[in-house]
Amino acid sequence: MKKRIPIKKAPLPTPPLWLALIPIVVTVILLGFSVFVLDAQPHFSLFLGAATAGLCAYLYGFSWINIRDGFKNAIARTIPSLIILLIIGMLVGVWIASGIVPAIMYFGLKLLVPQWFLPLILILCSVMALLTGSSWATIGTIGVAAIGIGEAFGIPPAMTAGAVVSGSFFGDKMSPMSDSTNLTPSVLGVNLYSHIKNMLYTTLPSFMISLVVFTIIGFTVSGNASASDVSIYTDYIQQHFNLTLWLLIPPFAVIILVIKKVPAIPSLIVGVLLGGAAYILLQGGDIAELSDLINTGVKMQTVNDEMDLLFSRGGLESMYSVVILAFVSLAFGGIMNSTGMLHRIVLKMSGLLKTVGNLTATVIGTSLFINLITANQYLAIILPGQMFEENYRKHKLKLKNLTSALEAGGTLTAPLIPWNSNGLFVSLTLGVPVVQYAPYAILCWLTLFIVIAFAYLDIKIEKTPKHQEEPEDQQ
Repeated sequence: MKKRIPIKKAPLPTPPLWLALIPIVVTVILLGFSVFVLDAQPHFSLFLGAATAGLCAYLYGFSWINIRDGFKNAIARTIPSLIILLIIGMLVGVWIASGIVPAIMYFGLKLLVPQWFLPLILILCSVMALLTGSSWATIGTIGVAAIGIGEAFGIPPAMTAGAVVSGSFFGDKMSPMSDSTNLTPSVLGVNLYSHIKNMLYTTLPSFMISLVVFTIIGFTVSGNASASDVSIYTDYIQQHFNLTLWLLIPPFAVIILVIKKVPAIPSLIVGVLLGGAAYILLQGGDIAELSDLINTGVKMQTVNDEMDLLFSRGGLESMYSVVILAFVSLAFGGIMNSTGMLHRIVLKMSGLLKTVGNLTATVIGTSLFINLITANQYLAIILPGQMFEENYRKHKLKLKNLTSALEAGGTLTAPLIPWNSNGLFVSLTLGVPVVQYAPYAILCWLTLFIVIAFAYLDIKIEKTPKHQEEPEDQQ
């Protein structure tokens, strides 16, 4: 009996622009209304946007299988990142309950000078994220402690959060262990270390300017803090946590594991386990209590409501909102991508590509546009990279110029968007709304303008030698 060969159907043509714009318009209106008018979470708006995209694709001729595979594949690619999110939720709760974060705050309040606090936090978060390759882990540990220290010094939380986000995403962006830093050059076959070195030309000036600005801010606003203000925090910590230098072992252990290039997930799990052991051995907790706080986080209940709010964080439940947002945004982006609707829109945005400056600005604008619409930084890197690769080759530009633009437009704008999973994670973890800390996340938005300015001024824009058909620095 002959084996039947399945008949392959011809791929459907790319949907027309008017159809592709319908889900975008619906989503933008719903997001704007829910976030800025109702002050509500963006989850349901993005869900309705995904449903609209699926309906448009179905009416155009795509099958349910095509639509399902679109969002299923998009979600599947980011499962490791979502697992990291959940582990960080556990880590934050355990490290607060075990006294690790309070100990870092306590020693920081004793050792740090208020005027230099913001620039030091910028540097510390940069180093931590550079070593770990994770902005999320840095924000969930050092960032949480920094918010408390900053409040004790009289520094507004939005400013501290801006320094934390700037440093964390700078270190993440420059780390060879970062998932986004590895993803971006891999999309175009660029050597990882050539990509990182090329980013230094634009990101380092942003870092130095941010350092100067945060130093000026620190000397301007920290004068409001007094010894009594700081003592409120140190006394609270001493009353409710047993402080010892042994509490610094878990964070140092995690850093050592990362330096040894142990992957993020097992490294963070070790941090959770060591934090749990510290909670039982040093804070007098038991297994049942540890199990509860891993799920629900820390719930402090004392006479000091303000301090209780500062330390009531973490737990798996604190990350559910971010994970659900990631699911619905990835579903929307996956459907738009797999059905060609996003491709059609991006093509229409690539009209002004005659100069290197215009090309760079269009790449960054497209990455930002995709980040705004899909709330997915991975799509904001992958799609423009694929769309504009040929344009860079036509201009005889090395593709590492493109990867630097993709990082600026795709990675660094992610924490500035309230409905992006990065922005929501920072907001929930630090307790500061995105719209409040975004102006102080100087490095994130300043880098965009520097990359575009360098392109227009032809600064550090490397071209392919004429005798070479393919750009150098390829893998």
